[in-house]
Amino acid sequence: MPVGSTSREAILVATRAAIAERGPGKLTLSAVAAAAGVSRPTLYRWFPTKDDLLAAIVVYEEEQFDVGLHAVIAAHRSPARRLDAALRYLVTYLDDLMGADPIGADPQFALQSLARGLPVQSAALVRLLGDAFLQVPAVRNRRLTSEQAAEMFLRVAYSHYLVPHPDPEVLLANLRGFAGLTGSAAIRATG
Repeated sequence: MPVGSTSREAILVATRAAIAERGPGKLTLSAVAAAAGVSRPTLYRWFPTKDDLLAAIVVYEEEQFDVGLHAVIAAHRSPARRLDAALRYLVTYLDDLMGADPIGADPQFALQSLARGLPVQSAALVRLLGDAFLQVPAVRNRRLTSEQAAEMFLRVAYSHYLVPHPDPEVLLANLRGFAGLTGSAAIRATG
């Protein structure tokens, strides 16, 4: 890691936590610097304004989604296992990222963030999963494109984020059913 990137990462992580807790409207650079354990001049060197910091957090979130998705699917060779790992990641990604009540902090910002991230995350799913989308019967039968299936999976995952199911495993089972991954036996058989 280049010198200084640790400070930048700490600032972005602290910003992410502050936005989840209080929303971007109440975000102060002083509070972010304190939470990140860096001096205000260090923060200002990386992000001279609050707008610069908010723009950077958008890019950071896109990168984190891509890196996390890549990591979970890279561990699997078979298309079915890669798709299953991606679905599990989608079910837990936003909850892990934003905490218990990100909508309550600033609903408008949260919804805008989801809308802005949807095409980027859809493209990442398609790019990283590739032929794994052929596991989805609607894609295999050409009723949906991979892009449409990716967007549908994300929209369902977003709905879990907005109105959480008390048992995320139920949501995951529903996604697996749509994806043609009916139970762990099917995944083992194709893995």
